[in-house]
Amino acid sequence: MENKGTKTLETDRLILRQFREEDAESMFNNWASDSEVTRFLTWQPHSDINVTRELLKDWIGRYTDLSYYNWVIELKEDHTAIGNISAVKVNEKTEAVDMGYCMGKAWWGKGIMPEALRRIIEFFFEETSVKRIAACHDANNPKSGRVMEKAGMKTEGVFRSAGFNNLGICDEVWHSIIKSDFLRKTVVRFAEKEEFERVNEIRKIVNDVHVMGRPDIFKAGFNDELKNHIYDIWNAENKDIIVAERDGVICGFACVQYVDKPENPFMHKRKFCAIEEFCVDEKFRRQGVGREIINFIRQDAKKRGLDRVELNMWEFNEDALAFYEAVGFKTYRRDMELRS
Repeated sequence: MENKGTKTLETDRLILRQFREEDAESMFNNWASDSEVTRFLTWQPHSDINVTRELLKDWIGRYTDLSYYNWVIELKEDHTAIGNISAVKVNEKTEAVDMGYCMGKAWWGKGIMPEALRRIIEFFFEETSVKRIAACHDANNPKSGRVMEKAGMKTEGVFRSAGFNNLGICDEVWHSIIKSDFLRKTVVRFAEKEEFERVNEIRKIVNDVHVMGRPDIFKAGFNDELKNHIYDIWNAENKDIIVAERDGVICGFACVQYVDKPENPFMHKRKFCAIEEFCVDEKFRRQGVGREIINFIRQDAKKRGLDRVELNMWEFNEDALAFYEAVGFKTYRRDMELRS
């Protein structure tokens, strides 16, 4: 197996580099001493900074081994060390690595860990002979699984009672990405905030199609209110934005809502995923991108325990109708009009 060691990598917001002795204080204060951070991990929170210092001495001494991969996550803006991401297992025979990561809770929910993991996936597949990258999480910690999904990994399955962490024996949920997946250069994942400008470019295509089809209903132009609506979706607790990326370009997207309708005198209780917006850039159509987005939404809905995936569409959009039928959607309700 061709190894390159823990070389310095960068993203828009991060520097991923080797640990240094002076990182001990940041590591102890920002994540290693926090029991909330280590709750689902296999090591106890550090009781004092000397524990951190001794661990770093061991890690730093191993950097001469090119098969050793262990990065500190540093913010570019202020050079604060906020977390750790590493290959916790390297299998030379199968040319595979298993990843692990943790980060201070002050930086949770900002898309930082998926950004770091994506960059490391690129490094392994583009610069080493690694052919498979995997990671697992406690079934009771689905947020860690979302990190893996956002980085382009696919769920493989659950190993029941196969793991042990600070909470005891647990079910392990495994995710992976293999080199052939990566080389296709099409990854479907949850969007990052910095990608909204590109998503809005594709949303404008949707708006233009509707204006052309029903100018009596839809207003021409893609104004600031429509552009800013993407942030309303982003901030909603029951909504997500999903993107497809190929060769580093966002080529399609979907905005989805998770709906939980209670029982009423006329209907049973219903839980479903509603696709509110969907589009693939014209240059990437008929290349399987749309189908991959739908498959991602369908699998995600299944994992959430939702009954189905639904959407509304306009009759004039015949191309969209043909696509949705081709991927398995069936009409179960129609809106009709009688013009005066």
